[in-house]
Amino acid sequence: MMKKRTFVATALATALMAAGMHGAAQAQQTFKLTVASSHPATLPWVGLMSTLFIPEVTKRVEALNKGYKIEWKEAYGGQLYKMNATLTSVGSGIADIGWVFANLESAKMPLTQFATVTPFASGDVRMLLEVANQMNESVPALKAEWDRNNVVFLGASGVDTYHLFTKAPIATYADLNGKKISAPGAVGLWLKGSGAVPVDGSLTSYYTDIQTGVSEGTISIATGILPNKIYEVAPYVTTVDIGALYNGGMAMNKDSFGALPPEVQKIIKEVGLMYSKTLGDTLMQRYEAALKSIQTQGASQSVPVKVAPMAPGEREKWATTMPDIAAEWTKANASRGPAAQIVKTYMEELRKRGAKPLRDWDRGL
Repeated sequence: MMKKRTFVATALATALMAAGMHGAAQAQQTFKLTVASSHPATLPWVGLMSTLFIPEVTKRVEALNKGYKIEWKEAYGGQLYKMNATLTSVGSGIADIGWVFANLESAKMPLTQFATVTPFASGDVRMLLEVANQMNESVPALKAEWDRNNVVFLGASGVDTYHLFTKAPIATYADLNGKKISAPGAVGLWLKGSGAVPVDGSLTSYYTDIQTGVSEGTISIATGILPNKIYEVAPYVTTVDIGALYNGGMAMNKDSFGALPPEVQKIIKEVGLMYSKTLGDTLMQRYEAALKSIQTQGASQSVPVKVAPMAPGEREKWATTMPDIAAEWTKANASRGPAAQIVKTYMEELRKRGAKPLRDWDRGL
């Protein structure tokens, strides 16, 4: 069991002094909780922790009228930990609640990577998050991955569909050959078979990596590229619609969660799912606007931003000629749990909701 971090819960009881009054005053308990993230609050999946999750939990806890109070401390943008330490930082109690970047935690959360091995499935992030939340509740093997890292899953996070943002134009799938392309963790698998070289990174590192030549572009998302101004160094935007992605979620230190009263725990989990649903809606609303803003804001720079779709048939070529990364992944993780069944469940649930995957990754598993 990981060392339990100091969790402050002070009880102040006030006795009724006036004669003739009945009952006892409600005890007040104050819980001090730190909410943190490796990424800045300008990104929707972080910003909603501050603008939605915290105030909504506060409101609901106060409405219980049981004398509970939460004192929040917020630390975003890597103040407490960086992108490669999101899981361990929440699990060890550096933060009580934090955004866990599961895409960078394949060693500790191998089965949670199921969405990264099924690209071109759907561009609707709302749908993906709904399925991810359901699966984290109903699939024991997925629940266990959060539990054994000493965290409680609160709500899935994700991102809008992926495109290419590069220093030079990319018109065809073959144009990727030999290019160094930044991608976070397991997303680099999407480059298998293309001849491109994946460079590990995230939205917080892409600008510098591309500027300094560590990479020549990135597979990324419009809602993340825009606030980080990565279009300044990668002005060629090739719309590919590789698909939206479930990438982790908001989680809480298990010891901190266990120290809360059951009714407060219930509120935390309910609002966690509310955060996830709102995030999906927000991303879908912001996606088109972000693409337009990238083009508008980058119009006057030295190399103006150019947005263009991949040449006809090239997206399909990418999806169908890519190695069967889902089958490779399920085989590699066969000893860790029901990897094949997780992929089947995920694809089936997407289809039930109207998705039409460009490739059926569950076929033959």
